Amino acid sequence: MAHRIGEPYSGKNPVPAITTKLTSLVNPEKATEAKAQQLQDQSVQREEKQTEKNARRLAKGHVMRVVDPTTGEELEIRNADEEPDVRSKGENVLHQPFPPPDWKDHRNNVVAVTNRGILLISGAFIVALLFSTLFSSVPARISCVLPPAFLSYCVFFRMNKVAETDFEQRVWHAERMRGLAAGSDVDGDGKVTDEERTRESAEWANAVVRGLWPIINTDLFSSLVDMVEDIMQSSVPTFIHSVRIADMGLGSNAGRITSIRSLPDARQTDTGSLEANDDSLSTLGIDAQTISPDDRDALDGDHVNLEVSFAYQGLPSGQSAKSKARNIHLLVEFTVGLKGLLGIRVPVWVEITGVVGTARARLQLIPEPPFVKTTLLSLMGLPRITISAVPLNRALPNVMDLPFVSGFISSALDTAAAEYVAPKSLTLDLQRLISGDDIKKDTEAIGVLVVHIHRATGVKAMDATGGSADPYVTLTYSRLEKPLYSTRIIKGDCNPVYEETAVLLVDVNTVKLHEKLSFQLWDSDRMSVDDMMGFTEIDIVDLIRERAKPTRRVSHLSSPDSRDRPGSLEYTVGYYGKLPPSEALATDGSDPSLPDDLRERPEFKDARAVALNDLEAAVLVTPLDPEWPSGIVSVQVHEIRDLAVKTMGKERKGGKGREGEKGQDDGDSAQEEGEGLPSSYCTISLNDELVYETRVKPITSSPMFNAGTERFVRDWRKGHVTVTVKDSRLRENDAVLGTVFLKLSEVFVNASEVTRCYSIERGLGTGRIRISLLFRPVDAKLPPNLLGFDTGTLDIRDISVRSDLVDLAKCEVRLKTTTAEAEERVSRKTAERRDRDTHIVWASEGPTKLPVRQRYASALLISFRDASGFKSSGRKALGVLWLRDVVDRAEGPVEVSLWRAKDGDYSRLKLNYVPPDGDLAYWDSDGEKVERVGSVALDLAFWPGISEKHHEMLGGAGARKRAAWDEYNRQTSAGYRDAVGELDMQVPQDHRASENQETEEHDVQSERQVSGRTDQTMTGGPVNAQEGDDEDATQDEEAHGTNTTVSAEAVEVESEGEPESSADDEGGVSEGSEDADSGKKKHGVVGKLKEWRKHEKELHRDHRGVMQVKPARTAEWLKDNIEEGAHAVKDRFKMKAREPDVETEV
Repeated sequence: MAHRIGEPYSGKNPVPAITTKLTSLVNPEKATEAKAQQLQDQSVQREEKQTEKNARRLAKGHVMRVVDPTTGEELEIRNADEEPDVRSKGENVLHQPFPPPDWKDHRNNVVAVTNRGILLISGAFIVALLFSTLFSSVPARISCVLPPAFLSYCVFFRMNKVAETDFEQRVWHAERMRGLAAGSDVDGDGKVTDEERTRESAEWANAVVRGLWPIINTDLFSSLVDMVEDIMQSSVPTFIHSVRIADMGLGSNAGRITSIRSLPDARQTDTGSLEANDDSLSTLGIDAQTISPDDRDALDGDHVNLEVSFAYQGLPSGQSAKSKARNIHLLVEFTVGLKGLLGIRVPVWVEITGVVGTARARLQLIPEPPFVKTTLLSLMGLPRITISAVPLNRALPNVMDLPFVSGFISSALDTAAAEYVAPKSLTLDLQRLISGDDIKKDTEAIGVLVVHIHRATGVKAMDATGGSADPYVTLTYSRLEKPLYSTRIIKGDCNPVYEETAVLLVDVNTVKLHEKLSFQLWDSDRMSVDDMMGFTEIDIVDLIRERAKPTRRVSHLSSPDSRDRPGSLEYTVGYYGKLPPSEALATDGSDPSLPDDLRERPEFKDARAVALNDLEAAVLVTPLDPEWPSGIVSVQVHEIRDLAVKTMGKERKGGKGREGEKGQDDGDSAQEEGEGLPSSYCTISLNDELVYETRVKPITSSPMFNAGTERFVRDWRKGHVTVTVKDSRLRENDAVLGTVFLKLSEVFVNASEVTRCYSIERGLGTGRIRISLLFRPVDAKLPPNLLGFDTGTLDIRDISVRSDLVDLAKCEVRLKTTTAEAEERVSRKTAERRDRDTHIVWASEGPTKLPVRQRYASALLISFRDASGFKSSGRKALGVLWLRDVVDRAEGPVEVSLWRAKDGDYSRLKLNYVPPDGDLAYWDSDGEKVERVGSVALDLAFWPGISEKHHEMLGGAGARKRAAWDEYNRQTSAGYRDAVGELDMQVPQDHRASENQETEEHDVQSERQVSGRTDQTMTGGPVNAQEGDDEDATQDEEAHGTNTTVSAEAVEVESEGEPESSADDEGGVSEGSEDADSGKKKHGVVGKLKEWRKHEKELHRDHRGVMQVKPARTAEWLKDNIEEGAHAVKDRFKMKAREPDVETEV
C-alpha cells in the first residue's frame, strides 16, 4: 500500500487516525451494519491488524524480513537504536581500495598498438631505402630517410599517449566501480549487497541544514501542521472536543543526517550495469496491470535510490520558556469537557526530544525542472521518537512520565509510523509540491457504473409468519463495508418490482483491488437485525472491457450462509469512462463576461493551476460540451481567509460606549488566532442534497480544510453546488456564517476547472473562501426523464378521469407521494361531468403543491374516495404515477392507468413500479388481483429544488431541521433560488459547441445501439413530452439517443448451475406566494401579527432581537435537542434500508 500526501481529504482519502476498536451493537441498525461488515471481504481489517502486529514486534526489538519497496530486495529491518549507528562509524568510500583494473586487457591493448607501430615504422624505412637507390647523391639519399624518421616520432608519441590514456581510463574506471559498489564484499559471494554498501557521512549537508534551520519560515510547514492537527483531532477520545496547534517552532537546535548512501535496484549488478530483465516491475513484486501509467513510470523509469539515516536530539531544557524553545516544539490546545455543553481549554507544550531512524527513497527523474517527480519513501523499521508533553501549569508534571499515558502515546506513535515501514511506503509528488499547486485537474474517478435495478423474483419469505418478505437491494463493492446505494423497501412482497437507477463512481483503486459489484438483497425487520436473503456479483474489470455497452441480466442469488434461499435479480449495468476535453471548444481561458479592455489584464484573470501534462492544460482552457451533460464533478474547499463573526452595535466588546466612538468595528485589526474567533466547518450540497461535511477547525480566522468530494451529476446544465460555512458552538445551535451558491453553467464558462475566492454571504460572518470546481464528462447519455433533480415540488392543476367501469363523480381526490406523510385533497364539489358522463374533471382554483424527496424512488398516488355520505368510505380507485417517468419543468397533461383492487388491497400498487401504460407483464400472479378501469390525466409539472413545502420533509428533527431550513431561507432571501434547475448554458463568444472526432464516434455508436428504439426499460420513456427547460425532451432523446439502458428482449438469463461472477411560474415554486400582497398594507390584528412574526424570524436568523443574547439561543438549543431525542426514539422502530451516510474525511 502506498499513501499519498498532497491530495485533498475525502471519504476515499480520509484523515489518518489511530485505530481504536469500540464495537457497539445497541440497536438493530448497528447490528445490521455489523452483520454486513462480517459478510464482506475482511482484507482491510486483516491488513490493519497485521500493521498493529508488526508495530508491536518491532517495538519489542524483533527483526523482520521484508521486501524493500524502493529496490525490490529482501532485507531485514529492525527498530532504530537510541545510540548512533556504530556500523557506519568511520566508514567512507574514500577509504576503500580501488578494485584492481584489468591489467591483462591493458597489456593486450598496449602490445597491439606497439606491434602496429613497429610494423608501420619498419615498412616506412624499407620503402625509404628502396626509394633512395634511385638517387646517386648522398644528400638526396639522406633526404629520403627524413620522412620515415618523422613518422617514427609520431608513431612513438601516439603509442605513449594511447598507453597513458588507457591506463588513466582504467584507473578512473576502478574509481567509478568503487563508487558504484561503495562497499566491501564481506561474505565473499562476489557481490556487494545493500547491507554491505558503505554509509557515508554528509557533513556538507549538515552544515547547510545548520545554517538554514534557525531562519526557515515555519509558514512553509502550515500544511504539515494542519495534517498533524487533523490526525490528532480524529484520534482523540470523545471527551476532548477539539485539538488545535496554536504555534509551531523549529528552535535553534538543528537535525542531522548521520549517513547517506546510494542503492541499486535488486535487478542491478554490483558493477552498476542492468541485468537483462524486461519485466522489472515483477522484480519489485508489483503487477504492472494493477498500477496506473504514472505509477508505472515512477517505478520503472529513470530514478535514483537513496538511503538516509537521520537523527535529532533535543538539547536539555529547564523550566524557562527560553530553554524549551531551543528544540522543535508545538503548542497544542485541547478543549476538554462535555461536547456541546462545556469546554475547558488546556494548553500543552509538546517538545520533540529525540528522533532516530532510517528511510529509503526512490526518486523519479524527469527532463523538465525541477527534474524530480514522484518520490517513494519507506522507513527501515520504526523510528525511535521521544517527546515531552507538559501542561502549561507549574503544578502539573510531564505526562510522558506517567506509566499509562506514556505507553498509550508511544504505542500510538508506533502504530502511526508503522503505516510507512517497509514493505509499505509513502508517495510524494515533489513536482507538484515544489510548484505549490494544490488544485485538482482531474478526478480520482476514472468512470461510472450505471445500474438499473429492475426486479427480484422468487424471493424466499422471511417473515415470522412465513408468508412474505420486506425486501430491498443495496449496491456495494465486494471489499467495501458500507452500502453505496439502496432501493426502497417493498413491504410484504416476494416478487418486488423496483425499477430504480443508481450511478456509482469507479476509481483506480477499485480496479487495482479487482473489486466486484455486489448486489445484496436484504429483508427489512422492524425490531431485529435485517437478514441478507442473497447476493450476486459481477466483475468490474469485465464491465470496463465492454465500455459503453450495457448488458441486461437475470442472475440467480447466492446464499450468504449454508441455507438454500432461492431467488433471482434482474438488472442492467454498464461502465462509462471519462471523455477528454473537446479541442473545438478550447478558449484562451479568459472570462467572456468582462469588457475587452479588462479581460487581458492579469488582475482579472483567474488563478491558474500548474498544468503538468496536455490533459491538465486542456482542462484549464476548455469549457464543457453540452452534448455530454452527465459527468463527475469535484468540489474542493481549500481555505478561508479573514473569517470573523459580524459584530453589530452592542454585541461589540468594550461595555458602555464612549461619546464619538464608531458604531461598528471596521475590521482593520484582523487577528488569526484569539478569543471570539469561530470554530468553523463547511458543508457541501449538490442540487439541494447534502453530500459532504468537513471537519471542525477550532478557533481560527484562517482555517485550512483542503477537503472535498466527487459526485456524479446527471446534468451540469441545470445543477448547482452550495457551500455553507458554519460555526460550531457550545450550548447553542451551530450558526451559519455564510453561504456560497454556485450554478455550474455559470462557473464553467471558459474552462472545465475553476478555482476562485468567493465571499461568504447571507450569514453571521465575513470572509473569503477558496473553492475549486472540476467537471469531467462521461460517455453516458441518460434518457431525458433521468436528467433531473432528486428533490422538487409537484404542481398539479386539473385532474380528469375516463372510465366506463366505475363512477367517481362523488369522490374526493387525495394526492400523496410514497416518500412523504403530507396529503392534499381536492373536494368532490369541484368535479363535473363531460363527454357523455364518462369524463369527469376536478378543476381546482389553484395548483396543488406536493413536496418530493427521493424522487426517482417515489410515486404519486391519486386516490379516489367516496365522500358522498357523512363519512368518507374506502378507496374506490387508484392511479399511480412514478416520478422517474416525468421530465423536469415540463408542463402539460400526463396520462396514467386507473386501477381497482378486487380485494380492496392496494398495497402492491403503491410500492411496485407500474408503467404509465399499465402493462403488468413483470408482475407475478398478483397482477390478476387488480384490474384497469380507466385512465387518469393530470395537468402537472415537476419543479426541481427545495421549496416552502419541504419544511416538514427536511432530514431529522430539531437542530438539523432548523439548520436546513435556515440555509434555505438565506438562499431565498439572497435570490439564489430564482433559477434553480433551469437549463442555462453560457457559451463563450466565438466558441460554438461543435463535436470532435471522439464525440462523433460515440454518437454513431449510440445511434447504432438505439436503432430507433424508445422502450429500453420497463418504462416507456418520458410521459410528458412537452417542452421543459426550453427544449423538447422527445427531440433531445431522438437527437442524442441513450446508451445506458437495454430493452427487455435483450436480457441475459444466467442458468442456476453456472457459477456466479466472482418556485414561481418560471421557477416552479411560488416563493412566498402566500405574501403576494405583501406590498399592500394589511389591516387587522391578524395581519399585523403575521407581519410581526415574519420580522421576528428574520431578526432571529441573524441573531438579533431576542436571539442576540446567549440564554435565548441556549433555550432554543435545549428545545431542539429534546426534539431530536424524541425523533431518534420514534425513528428507531421504523423500517429503514441501509442507505449511504453523508461523506466526511474523518
